[in-house]
Amino acid sequence: MAIFFLTLHFLIVLFLVVGFPVGLIWNNRRFRFFHAGLLLFVTCLMILQIPCPLTFLEEIYRDISYEGSFLANWLNQIIYLRWFQPNHVFILDMWFAALVFSSFFWYPVKKKNEKE
Repeated sequence: MAIFFLTLHFLIVLFLVVGFPVGLIWNNRRFRFFHAGLLLFVTCLMILQIPCPLTFLEEIYRDISYEGSFLANWLNQIIYLRWFQPNHVFILDMWFAALVFSSFFWYPVKKKNEKE
């Protein structure tokens, strides 16, 4: 079960990173607002120093085989950025959030009545 939550966690991180250029290219209103909302949620967790709910669930379901799993080991290193200091991850998140939220000004979302 821990690997399930770790994989889900990885997919959400991937969505946050890859979703930004996809949202700019596709420029779908719902997609961009959902992406920005999820990023806002993650950023608020970081600012308030609240652990991510998925991290909490991973820790609850962690078992002995978790440490030996190739997939779990690499996903864990990617998600938690073992090669960065915690303040570097915070700065990176703030920079990325500023980039995403500023994109609503320099590349506005389509109006509801505009054709796709």
